Amino acid sequence: MAVRMSTVRGYGLRFDENLPLYGWLEDVDFSRQIARHGRIVRSPRLHGVHLGTKTGRTSGVRLGYSQIANPFYLMRKRTMSPGQAAPQIARNLAANALRALYPEPWVDRRGRLVGNIRAVGDLMRGRLAPQNVNVLE
Repeated sequence: MAVRMSTVRGYGLRFDENLPLYGWLEDVDFSRQIARHGRIVRSPRLHGVHLGTKTGRTSGVRLGYSQIANPFYLMRKRTMSPGQAAPQIARNLAANALRALYPEPWVDRRGRLVGNIRAVGDLMRGRLAPQNVNVLE
């Protein structure tokens, strides 16, 4: 993602600090914020390179929690619609549940599933918040 810094500075846009640690979906949130102030341009001639690693930077439990909590937070914030968030949540839950029995060696599917389940529990208790990952594990 490339952005005009004059727009970011001019409107005081920031990455949301309420999406801690892994910052799951922070790119979606930021792009929706900046879209209010201009065009989003896409070109098939551009290619992105993800410089991530196979081993995670945070625990699977924390990422799994964020996979549920962050889309709900972004729906409340109105930078993600229910039509965008629901499939995202469903895909993550399904992938983690189905692959937990035979996970890829580089993915903590069981940890992610535990995090997903904890987030759903917090949702049902009315305590779901992205910042809760700070106290997990």
